[in-house]
Amino acid sequence: MTGFEDRLVAMLAGLRENEAVTVYDAEEGPLATWLAGPEHALEVMEKAAGLALAPSMVGNFHRYGVLGCYWRATEDTTLGGEFGLNHLVNACVGSVPRTISEADWPTSERGYSGLVANVSEVYMPEVDMEGELTELVLHGFDGNVHTGDGAIAGFRAEDGVVLDMSGHPEIWYSVNTSGTVVRLGLSYPEYLETLLLTRGLHGWQYLFADPHDPGFPEYFHLDIGRHLDFIARAFPRDDFSALRARHEAFTRARKDN
Repeated sequence: MTGFEDRLVAMLAGLRENEAVTVYDAEEGPLATWLAGPEHALEVMEKAAGLALAPSMVGNFHRYGVLGCYWRATEDTTLGGEFGLNHLVNACVGSVPRTISEADWPTSERGYSGLVANVSEVYMPEVDMEGELTELVLHGFDGNVHTGDGAIAGFRAEDGVVLDMSGHPEIWYSVNTSGTVVRLGLSYPEYLETLLLTRGLHGWQYLFADPHDPGFPEYFHLDIGRHLDFIARAFPRDDFSALRARHEAFTRARKDN
């Protein structure tokens, strides 16, 4: 087990053992034991898709093929959270050409589903040469390719994951029910660290978005503060002060918007 895998398991155990929380569904595993380590993961992604990620991208390396949880506050089911994670190779590459060697990618995980659309224009659907609408697409952290609706976080996708000049993929989060997505101001390792702290608390991702981002619908009224108050009461040993400060700044900016 890697250090981050141990921390993920401990987070799930803490949710199950906390009386303030009811876990309705949780899944952990299998581990992609064929990945020898973070350097091997970077090598596989470059061979499979020409994706040259910065070494810092594997700062929170884990090998879970499926790790997810759906939970609610025991006394108030309007509060809760959920997440679904897949290891970085699956999450970034999504599908793999058959040119990759069996030693680097198991036969059962091979396949190639063709191209996925670009979401560089994220606030309205793209129109192709024939005038047809194309879909907004994200490579989700659960390893699947998603259109940009529902609560999905992932990497901007255009025939694979698009990288910035520093070798990091842009992190995007879909605005639930609206079909648009907003860009988040944090890296993938930072995303995983915050996910670990929040246990997938609903709405935490918005605290890392530009509050004036046009991807937010006019009717956006999610009360993230209530969720933060609950998770802080449920896990009093953890420090949520940075997220509270972000929430205060986010709320002020949204009121001024």
